[in-house]
Amino acid sequence: MGKNVYILTDANTANLAELQLLKMASFELIIRELMVKVSTLTNPLDLSQLFTEKETASRLSISIKNLYILRKEGKIHYHQVGINIRYSLGDIVEYEERCRK
Repeated sequence: MGKNVYILTDANTANLAELQLLKMASFELIIRELMVKVSTLTNPLDLSQLFTEKETASRLSISIKNLYILRKEGKIHYHQVGINIRYSLGDIVEYEERCRK
């Protein structure tokens, strides 16, 4: 934390400074809320963010068969939900990053 500096001001300037501090505090709160929302979007256990094999293959521009081969070779992570295979956004992005040259 920075050090505190006290300045003698008139009432109007003091009110303006308080408003600026309130804006900064509310801005920090908004940033924290956005960070929480982003973390819930990339949470691999959030079922609403799990993609089917068809959706994942489409995003990666490969066939479902090739996606199956990648999964069996351990090149892409996945989640088994009941009898269904699902891929989290984090898993997909991680695979894309490894493929990047």
